[in-house]
Amino acid sequence: MADLTGEEVTEALAIPEADGSPSASVAAEEAEVPETPLRRNRRFQALWVGGAGAMLAFNITTVATPVLILALTGSAARAGLYGFLDAAASLAAGIPAGALLDRGDRRSVLIAAELLRALAFGTIVLALFLGHLTLVHLLVVAALTGAARPFSGGARALATRAVVPPNQLTSALTQEEVRTHSAAIIGPSAAGLLYAVSRTLPFVGIALGYLLSALCGLAVPSDRGRSGAARRDRSAGGGPLEGIKRLLRNPLLRTCLFVLAVVNLSGSAVELTVVVLIRSHGGSSAQVGFAFAVTAVGGLLGAALVKPLHRLLRPGWLLVALPGTVGVLSTALAVPLGAWWYGAVMAVTMLGVPATVVLLDILIFRQVDDAVRGRTISATMTFLSAGSSLGPLAAGFALQYLGAVPAVFLFSGTFGLGAVYAAAQRAVRRAQWPGASAPAAQAAA
Repeated sequence: MADLTGEEVTEALAIPEADGSPSASVAAEEAEVPETPLRRNRRFQALWVGGAGAMLAFNITTVATPVLILALTGSAARAGLYGFLDAAASLAAGIPAGALLDRGDRRSVLIAAELLRALAFGTIVLALFLGHLTLVHLLVVAALTGAARPFSGGARALATRAVVPPNQLTSALTQEEVRTHSAAIIGPSAAGLLYAVSRTLPFVGIALGYLLSALCGLAVPSDRGRSGAARRDRSAGGGPLEGIKRLLRNPLLRTCLFVLAVVNLSGSAVELTVVVLIRSHGGSSAQVGFAFAVTAVGGLLGAALVKPLHRLLRPGWLLVALPGTVGVLSTALAVPLGAWWYGAVMAVTMLGVPATVVLLDILIFRQVDDAVRGRTISATMTFLSAGSSLGPLAAGFALQYLGAVPAVFLFSGTFGLGAVYAAAQRAVRRAQWPGASAPAAQAAA
């Protein structure tokens, strides 16, 4: 279900500083990016291809690893432990990643993180080939690759802004949205089909996907060539916790991050629950992949709803609507009608996700200078990872001790609690899109 990262499509908005004008460092940063059509922007296209490889690898992992662990151990709790360690490591690495991205060479960070992930999954391929794969080995891989994710994810988000001028950012994010959900359609299906042929093949594909991402990272401009003034700007934005401080000072952003963390917790828990539901009713690994491929179709369709939903709803009410509607709709997963039904239900719950994720880009990422953008993006991902780290673990124990159907209602209720909490916050109810005129805001109220 929802895995919120903030890299989504939205309308082109010029987000000003508090005094109504962009900061000097932002203006200087934007002036450095040449005006080139995206189709001829080789750096962006290479970054897009690398991102496609990484996203495809990630989506294969979401199906292949729990299926493999269930086959090895027969324990849903242990399958959940893999997801917990992956997300917990990502959570722990978030703050150091932001500090490094704001002060180091972002291209080197991206390449190193992707090579680490490729090598880690390569060891699984070797262990399967030799017949010596253990749960401990898989859990170590989960920790290593989870820790690498905020470095690669943050570097990629910053790289997009480094190779694309501001007036083309919406088009670039649109292409990334297509990439993200296309990988989410292809990845689970490929995982199921490859696993049906051999347990080893999905992990070969994962390693190759991250290797492709590392090679394409060479197209990202190196920060070593930045001017001395730009380097000073990048080192003058406060300490490692500056990103978190900026987020927590704002009541709306605090609530936004908390609610979306709850969405991630419930969404990741429901994903594992659906895997167990399908397998418990005799479904194959290919059917698991099919269900998640159908889910991703909902994300693609949801991308087309971003502009209509933003026109219809203010940001606060959009924040209330997502967990509220998903909580109600996900109760339908308790009806055992097969993989197609689980996929269809999850696809419908995904329709509002792209529009909600755009909140992160509009309300946070586009409002900060380059000097602290790495720490702000990483801090946001850290909050979201907090939910993702708890979801699989909670699902594993709920499935083990309550059963699949009670787990569905438990996590549907968690979505609902997130909606109630958001609606109770005055800052959420009064929130407006940045740049909205005062008369329009009064009319909307």
